[in-house]
Amino acid sequence: MIIKADLIMFIASYRKVIRLVLLLCVAISAIVQQGCITSQKMMDAVHGQYYQYKFSMRESNSRKKAVWQKDGVQIIFSPDYNRINFSVINHSERPVEIIWTKSAMVQQSDSSAIIHGGISLSSNPRIQPSSVIAKGKNLQDFILPLLLINVNGQKLSIRDLYPEKDDELSVKNDWIMHLIGQDLFKLYLTIKINDQEEKLPFTFYPIEIMRGAHSFKKQ
Repeated sequence: MIIKADLIMFIASYRKVIRLVLLLCVAISAIVQQGCITSQKMMDAVHGQYYQYKFSMRESNSRKKAVWQKDGVQIIFSPDYNRINFSVINHSERPVEIIWTKSAMVQQSDSSAIIHGGISLSSNPRIQPSSVIAKGKNLQDFILPLLLINVNGQKLSIRDLYPEKDDELSVKNDWIMHLIGQDLFKLYLTIKINDQEEKLPFTFYPIEIMRGAHSFKKQ
C-alpha cells in the first residue's frame, strides 16, 4: 500500500512538472512573438512604410469605386501612383470621342495638360488627336499629367500623384492615413456623347489605404 501511495504521489508531482513546463513554453513563445512584432514595428519606423490606395470620385455612381456612367457610356478609373488607368465602355448608339486637347488635370493650385498611352512624352499635347470609341466598343488606356514629368538633361522621370512611401519615423504622426476622404486631384475630361461636347469634372479621393513594408507598385 505504501508503494502504491508513493506511486500516486510521484505521478501527481510529474503531472505538475509537465504542466509547469508547458506554461513556461507558452510564456516564452509569447515573449518571442511580441519581440518579433516590436522589432518589425521598429524596422518599419526606421525605414518608412509603403501605401496602396483605393479611390472613388465625388461624381461617381458608386462610393466604392471610381466609375461614371451616362447615356449608355461608362468610364472606370483606377489611379496608379503616377498615372490614371481608365476604360471606356460605349453602349450608346453613337461614337464617343475624348478630346484630349481640351482636357486637363488640377492638383492643388497646379493645372496641367494631359497625354494618354501611345503618345510620346515629348509630343505637343495641344496637337494630339482625339480618341474615338465606336458604338459597342471599349477603350483601355491611361492618362499621364505632364506636370508629373521631370527632365534633367538626358534623364526623364515621372513623379507620383500621391505619396507611395512615408519618411523615416513619420509612422508616429500617421499623416498618410489621414488622406482618406481628402480630395487629392481633379481631372477635367472633355467628351463628346451623342454629338454633345461636355467638359466633365472627376474629383478623386482615397476611400481605403493599406500599409505595408514593401512597395505596392506593379513592376
